[in-house]
Amino acid sequence: GGIFLTSLIMWKEQPWFGHGLKSFRFKCWTIISRSENKELHCSNHPHNYYLEILAEAGIIGSFFIIIFFIIMLKDSFRYIKWSYRKANSDLYLFIPIFITFFLEIWPLKSTGSFFTTGNATFLWLIVSLISGIIYKKNYAISSKVK
Repeated sequence: GGIFLTSLIMWKEQPWFGHGLKSFRFKCWTIISRSENKELHCSNHPHNYYLEILAEAGIIGSFFIIIFFIIMLKDSFRYIKWSYRKANSDLYLFIPIFITFFLEIWPLKSTGSFFTTGNATFLWLIVSLISGIIYKKNYAISSKVK
């Protein structure tokens, strides 16, 4: 909780653009040294994707990442609906990937760093798999139309 609180204080200092990527590890010590609050803690990152993005990229950066996640979720739901109607066997591959993606971006869980940890590598691997499967569907549909 102390790391989350530190990231919220950091975000409140520069809410629109944040302090810069990977700045949490340095800026948190400045915040702790100025504060009387003994509950504040420091680490390399806030252990939550959304708090990290808010503190380091501000509202502007958070807006773009959240819009990206919403687009991925919307496209995934459309793909699931399309595959279910067509009885597409790729659905058996896509559903576990989609569930993993959904659980990885769940905002209430503790995570690694969005920009530097193995969790982030795992997240971007899942995003690329989802994008590839959805692109394959869109490509198949567009080639049948021609």
